[in-house]
Amino acid sequence: MKNNKREQVILKVLLCACAITIGTLLVVLLRHMMSISILPVLHCVVIVLLILLLFGAGGYFLLHKKTAYRVLGILLIVLSIVGNIEGIYFYLDSEEALKTIANQTTEITSYGVYVLKDSEAESIADLENEIVGVSEDISDKKLAKKLDKYSIITSTYDSPMSSVEGLINEECAGAVLNTSYVEMLEEKDNLRLVNEIKVSKKVEASNVISSEKPFVVYISGKDTWGHISVTSRSDVNIIAVVNPGTKHILLVSTPRDYYVPLSISNGVKDKLTHSGIYGIEVSEATMEMLYGIKMDHYFKLNYSGFEGLIDAMGGITVWSDYAFDVENIGHFKKGDNELSGLEALAFVRERHSFARGDVQRGVNQMNVIQSVVQKLTSKAILKNYGEILRKCDGTFATDLSSEEIADLVSFQLSNPGEWNIEKISVGGTGEYNNVYSLKKSVYVMDPNQDDIDNAKARIQEVLDEI
Repeated sequence: MKNNKREQVILKVLLCACAITIGTLLVVLLRHMMSISILPVLHCVVIVLLILLLFGAGGYFLLHKKTAYRVLGILLIVLSIVGNIEGIYFYLDSEEALKTIANQTTEITSYGVYVLKDSEAESIADLENEIVGVSEDISDKKLAKKLDKYSIITSTYDSPMSSVEGLINEECAGAVLNTSYVEMLEEKDNLRLVNEIKVSKKVEASNVISSEKPFVVYISGKDTWGHISVTSRSDVNIIAVVNPGTKHILLVSTPRDYYVPLSISNGVKDKLTHSGIYGIEVSEATMEMLYGIKMDHYFKLNYSGFEGLIDAMGGITVWSDYAFDVENIGHFKKGDNELSGLEALAFVRERHSFARGDVQRGVNQMNVIQSVVQKLTSKAILKNYGEILRKCDGTFATDLSSEEIADLVSFQLSNPGEWNIEKISVGGTGEYNNVYSLKKSVYVMDPNQDDIDNAKARIQEVLDEI
């Protein structure tokens, strides 16, 4: 009898210790649940109730006289504790993953100090007391401060091309140019880099969005490999109009060669792709001018980032309107194609195989975005999205906050099902004309105003849907 009483006392003490443990763990779990809304409220309530139910049942069986019931009680209590710990780990893992990809508002511009190929200068120090050309569109205070460290005489030119011409005509001994800009120049073989100066800049925060109202995201694809924060030309320019209320996404593709005024060019027209050289804010603002809308956020990635993103998702299935081949990659059939990151990159870059060239490339890019959205909103991905986000670290940059991303994930979990994804492209007429960035005639696409007007009307219709 005494032994039974002693056992009951020991079991009650053990139960109290477990109750304190589970209570402490629940407090930690609830704090994480309230700090970031990754899971819908209903999911959170169910998880907490399930943990309490397991612990309650475990406590009941633990105090039972029969050994088998006590063993069952211990197992249920352990299960409730393990489940609680798993929940905390899920939130910690998700929060850490969100931190790595959200609020990436730092942009790096790489400037080079260039001299003529046959110049004796080996570094910027060799240009002491010499004239160095700087374009007036380079108004970066950080760059100016770094240049002030050297004993050079800066001369302002009205454009990057003018400073290049000044260098070639020996009006100046050197020129400060955006390294991405130099890649476009026919004269680049006559230039030599003697110094590289990297300048970081914070991109201003955009509007705060929620899953309760429509929003617009600008998607920019850079034509480079390497780190996504470095500025370069924007070869992919797609607007995603998202209406969560109707689960409708409208994708609008704009050709890279579109002949439009940039937000910084004072009305002078340029290729749309060149806007990326001047930073994501210029690309965003230029698209806003073209379509008469306000972008809420941006999403940008480059070649390596795109390939990494697709591979992190385990590949995608993409529809192709045409059968075509890409050298060293393989054959793409008309219909669905199972693609790896490398294959998907080749798919979205190809344009020479199509009569519509860049316009069809834009269609293919939207097909890939559709496949990515469909896969990312699937239950299998959403249940492991923390792991997916970690794998995607460094593959893209966005100014979406961690709270906004979590809200969108929570919305999809609460409202499962496919999104209606609509795709439209704008076109135009190919021609040769002078552009702002190069001050010379190059191939451009003069916009079809009817296409622009139709796109603007459709964008507004999707935003106004109820």
